[in-house]
Amino acid sequence: MIRKLTRNLVVLVISFLLVSQLFIGQAQASWGAAKLFELLQQQNGSPVIPQPTLPPIPEPTPEPKPTPIPEPTPVPEDPNSEQDNYSALSSQEREMLQLVNEERAKNGLKPLTLMPELTELARLKSKDIIKYDYFAHTSPTYGSFAKMVSDAGIRFYSVGENLAKARNAKHAFYLFMGSSGHKANMLNPNFTHVGIGIVQDKYGVVVTQLFIMK
Repeated sequence: MIRKLTRNLVVLVISFLLVSQLFIGQAQASWGAAKLFELLQQQNGSPVIPQPTLPPIPEPTPEPKPTPIPEPTPVPEDPNSEQDNYSALSSQEREMLQLVNEERAKNGLKPLTLMPELTELARLKSKDIIKYDYFAHTSPTYGSFAKMVSDAGIRFYSVGENLAKARNAKHAFYLFMGSSGHKANMLNPNFTHVGIGIVQDKYGVVVTQLFIMK
């Protein structure tokens, strides 16, 4: 009898312990659920999804401003250079230039500027006429006078030529003035530069005038 009571008591204690553990586990589980619910309430019940961080947009680089190029300082003309050009002329070439510019002044025109490069070409043309015994604006050596000037590297907008065979420079000038075409060249308001080449031959002189507009 006593042994039976003891067995029943042991079973009862074990059952009590099992029930107690179960209650404690449920209580702990309930506390954990409550704590989780509280945390969710603190987050307003909405899941927080982290937004991707966008890289900063760089500001456009300003275009570099062009560096202004200073204009070159004009070189003052040498007052002696024009005088040197005249001194390089023969006496008859100087006389012809003077006669032409005096006539232009009478007609209200600017004087022609002597151009040494044109003068050299004019002399070559006069020598060529004597050497090859012809009298024409087209040379067997240089071609047309326009080509001759262009081939020499002289830039121009228009070009003209006068040719004469005469006793001297003054005689040649009056021959030019007596011809409408030759006179028109000497008094052309568009021409700005001239070259004069006078070469002596056995009959007198061969005169070449080259005019250009620069």
